[in-house]
Amino acid sequence: MQNTLHKSTLENGLQIYLKEIHTAPIVSLWLWYDIGARNEVPGKTGLSHWVEHMQFKGTANTTGQEMDHAIARVGGYWNAFTSQDWTTYLETLPANHLELALKIEADRMQNSLFDPDEVEMERTVIYPNAKAQKTTRFSCSAKPLKPSLFKPTPLSQRSTWVSGRYRKSHPR
Repeated sequence: MQNTLHKSTLENGLQIYLKEIHTAPIVSLWLWYDIGARNEVPGKTGLSHWVEHMQFKGTANTTGQEMDHAIARVGGYWNAFTSQDWTTYLETLPANHLELALKIEADRMQNSLFDPDEVEMERTVIYPNAKAQKTTRFSCSAKPLKPSLFKPTPLSQRSTWVSGRYRKSHPR
């Protein structure tokens, strides 16, 4: 097996990395966007994480449920995560369905809907996520250090909302 990473850059600046591993007939597509909590301003933290969640709600062309069923129907998996430095979207599915993942990503990154009802519903999802993050072992040990290590940069902020910040950033 060749252990080579291929890299190319498109005219629009999009960087593509390809690593072939032929031990299983699957493909795993990961899109890394250079935006996370470090790009947010005080009082409007958690927006990157909120947008990540909204990307699963559907587009002008396809509902979120239709996208989810399309991935599941071929035995695939999709997810996303937001950190201080980036937001990542991923699909892992049989290799002969790579085009499905590419179409879903292209559609949702260009045509996502931010339906007011879905926006409201995400309030109940993001806040428990933020509370859960506060109780992890890493979070408990890192929390006291972050403000002193990263202040006055946005890296001192959390990547998810707390209740008051969410309501202030997105009034009803």
